[in-house]
Amino acid sequence: MLMLRLALATLVAYLIGSIPVGVLLARAFGWPDPRANGSGHTGALNTFRGAGWKGAALVLILDIAKGLAAALVARPIVGSEWALPLAGMAVTAGHTWPLWLDFRGGMGLATGAGAVAAVNPLIAVLALAMLGVARAFINHTPRAVVASMLALPPVLLALQVAPTLFWLATGTALVIALRHLSDWDRVYGEPQAAQPADDV
Repeated sequence: MLMLRLALATLVAYLIGSIPVGVLLARAFGWPDPRANGSGHTGALNTFRGAGWKGAALVLILDIAKGLAAALVARPIVGSEWALPLAGMAVTAGHTWPLWLDFRGGMGLATGAGAVAAVNPLIAVLALAMLGVARAFINHTPRAVVASMLALPPVLLALQVAPTLFWLATGTALVIALRHLSDWDRVYGEPQAAQPADDV
């Protein structure tokens, strides 16, 4: 029964993550499809390129909210805090590989941060701060993300965080790192092919 509840919580979290906020808001408000801008991903940065900072802020808030919602929903479904690591990984994977967009979504940072922040906002801030430091030394965002996400687990071990928080943050960080590996060799400034606007 526990395994069934864990599977259900994981599925729900993945489906929450799969909600293509950036694409749906672009359609609702007549903004350019974020997939037609910059990296071709669906998140706040590409929304900013087409809709400005207000659109980007709305997408960012809702992407964070997806992570928060998945974490908050998973625990009561399972009845255990051990649902949180699975929920964090699943909601982040849903955002990065969404069912409704042929598994081509965003990069997972905002949604993953939201999932971790549901348990401990300071750890989410720490992870983003580590990314900022890595980006200052590595002049390539995907590589900086991979480096910072892989560095997070040892830092959490040193801080002696609770086991469920450790696995939530670590699992989420590994999903984000895996997603960014696909952009490891990306050359910035290269034009991206626009994605079709009718595949949600």
